[in-house]
Amino acid sequence: MKFLCLPGAYGSAQNFKVQLGPFAAECEKTGVVDFTWTQGTVPAKPPPGFEDYFGPGPLYRFVEFDGMEGFEDILDKIRDFPEGISAEDTMRRLFDQGPANGNGLNLRKCLNHLFDVIDADPEIEGILGYSEGATTAASLVLEERRRFEEYGIPRRIKAAIFLAGWPPLKLENNGEVHALLADECDDVIDIPTCHIVGCYDPYIHGAMALFNLCDEDTAELFDHGKGHTVPRDAATLRELGEAIMRLTAKVDN
Repeated sequence: MKFLCLPGAYGSAQNFKVQLGPFAAECEKTGVVDFTWTQGTVPAKPPPGFEDYFGPGPLYRFVEFDGMEGFEDILDKIRDFPEGISAEDTMRRLFDQGPANGNGLNLRKCLNHLFDVIDADPEIEGILGYSEGATTAASLVLEERRRFEEYGIPRRIKAAIFLAGWPPLKLENNGEVHALLADECDDVIDIPTCHIVGCYDPYIHGAMALFNLCDEDTAELFDHGKGHTVPRDAATLRELGEAIMRLTAKVDN
């Protein structure tokens, strides 16, 4: 099974391939999975003080915000990450119970680009996303299901791997974009998923809000015990390889 890999914000396909290299190598030992790499199309400049943190440029995001003011606003909120009584309550506080920053046109452009990437490679059957890439991947899974239900377009993605991440975004008929929360909607990511999280991730509530939107019978939570990072130690990688084997075994071919 080939997974299309989506990096986080301020990422690139090349940097993500290096970042995820040990994980990918461990999984590919099984002979069951393979990985291919993509990136966003929106040029991204790291915030002051982080110019060297994300690796060599050019760097990208997947979804364009409504101008730099909108982007800087969400960055300020994330730096002062609120904490509610649940993962969903935390997300509501973060987004002030309003539309997610961005608009329907921007999200549509992003998803259409990714559908083009998938259409160009008939071997792609899974998707992997880290941080912003996880949110984008989850949004794509839900949009792919909507296209199948409304237009009969065959679904391609059979399994997903989410590293950290946030709840998916949904396009409303009025063009607004909303983050989906499990206690507010009936939408469920209905394919097998593996959620790789770190209990010390300052944004763990975002990852858990994403986990809560997935099918409880086929979603697996893997806590590597660290922060907002991709694990690289040998013992954890072996366990992750086993988790990905369990994920692929759940896929209904």
